[in-house]
Amino acid sequence: MYTDKELEEKWMELSDVPFDYQDDEGVQDLSLSLDWFAFKKGVKKGEIWSWFDKRHSKGVGWLLYESGLC
Repeated sequence: MYTDKELEEKWMELSDVPFDYQDDEGVQDLSLSLDWFAFKKGVKKGEIWSWFDKRHSKGVGWLLYESGLC
């Protein structure tokens, strides 16, 4: 289990992690270019955000829009 502070540090770190752009039959998405933290190369951005949303007490919306971390 992670504290909110630890998750916020990882969230900030995520902004420096490279992603690959994918266009699969008209569906556009981003996936990890390399293994990072608890995620393997190829994991989609939405899956990572969902992971943070489930673990941070205020959720990914707060991390994105209210935390001032981005």
